[in-house]
Amino acid sequence: MTAKKKARENPLRGIARAIDAAGRDADLARRTASDPAFRRGLQKDRRGTLSRFRSVRQALADREKIEKAKRKP
Repeated sequence: MTAKKKARENPLRGIARAIDAAGRDADLARRTASDPAFRRGLQKDRRGTLSRFRSVRQALADREKIEKAKRKP
């Protein structure tokens, strides 16, 4: 998708995409919550382990955008 097309994207579509990702991530989280390897990964590298969830990656990207906008005068 080109940058121009992405800028004109419907805001409702973005919300729907976020809800869809959250639902998939919730299902994945329920399945992996009792996995011992997942728990060890959380203890070693929390951010790295959680970044396999799409909603976490989107939240981190949003946080970086906000911080970049704050730095811009």
